[in-house]
Amino acid sequence: MFQRTTAINKIKRMTKRIKVIQGGTSAGKTYGAIPVLIDRAIKTPRLKITIVAETIPAVKDGSVDIFKEIMQGTGRWREKGWIGNPMEYTFSNKSRIQFKAFDTVGKAKASGKRDILFLNEGNHIAYPIADALMIRSKETYIDFNPDNEFWVHTEVLTESNSEFLLLTYKDNEALPKETLEDLMIKQEKAKISKYWANWCKVYIDGEVGQLEGTIFNNWKQIDSIPKEAEFLGYGKDFGFTNDPTTLIALYKWNSKLIWDELIYEKGLTNPQIARRLKDLGVNPKDDIVADSSEPKSIKEIKSYGFAIKGAEKGKDSIVFGISLLQEYEMLVTARSINVITEFRKYAWDKDREGNTLNKPIDNYNHCIDAMRYIAVDKLAKGKKKKKTKYYA
Repeated sequence: MFQRTTAINKIKRMTKRIKVIQGGTSAGKTYGAIPVLIDRAIKTPRLKITIVAETIPAVKDGSVDIFKEIMQGTGRWREKGWIGNPMEYTFSNKSRIQFKAFDTVGKAKASGKRDILFLNEGNHIAYPIADALMIRSKETYIDFNPDNEFWVHTEVLTESNSEFLLLTYKDNEALPKETLEDLMIKQEKAKISKYWANWCKVYIDGEVGQLEGTIFNNWKQIDSIPKEAEFLGYGKDFGFTNDPTTLIALYKWNSKLIWDELIYEKGLTNPQIARRLKDLGVNPKDDIVADSSEPKSIKEIKSYGFAIKGAEKGKDSIVFGISLLQEYEMLVTARSINVITEFRKYAWDKDREGNTLNKPIDNYNHCIDAMRYIAVDKLAKGKKKKKTKYYA
């Protein structure tokens, strides 16, 4: 059910041409901006509003889902108003909200002018593209988590036509109690870990920080999987209530690894997982390497005819799997938004003094664990597990 929050009220009161909304996780930034834009569209005929994210998959799984949820939750959704390709909703007063992503400045310029622009997770959008869009917009909203200082701080907030709003989870009365519980757990971790202290600074307090010690820097995005790529198998991690179940496909191409995210969802039972595998066209003979700590789940899914087995684990298996993945250049499909998120945030833990520990944080690893399982199974033959070696 839709709930009007403090975040919505604060965003609605912003008046300058460029509105910068910085905040922590679950602060209601996007859930606050989109209702404001819907209200603007309904009250002003023939408005053109463009919502932009880093990639089309990020748009679909982010702002589009939120837009539909709010429209349906407030009884405003008209099925005939929606066009799926291109993604655009037209209101009865001819106002339009369109959802886009741009990978070049030329495409951003060619998109034309608009009344209102919303750069969702603006820190993931290149400045030349953002600038080309903002110049052609009468008004701009930008939201983001402050992982690092970026162009909005150095280029936008230095101008007199911009204003700044800081939001935290306390501004979001619609925050699920489970999410609040997770945030409080991380605050406890922050008392003994410099990594988590900095995480809380960024994602709870909404202040600019820097996530140091990111483990994977050897990757980049690709739009699609080359036809020449060799399919190796799938990695799977199990979850249910608090953690998602994941399925990641592994390909090899020109000595590079390609990862394609196929499942990332909470609440899936084993029969539902088996149904998803069938719907995805997983061949019963294709290798699936899964979390070996779930033997019952592996046995049940195997009973549906799939070639699933448990991953090899043991002392230092996590560090060994990480070091193995670091040996390759890795490519990630643009639709694999949770893999991309984990690559950006998975880091080595640190103690209170800031010393890097020989273990990664136990978070942002649901896709990465699945990737380790299949990578070790397919690529680690003849390699010795290193007890202490890692690359920060």
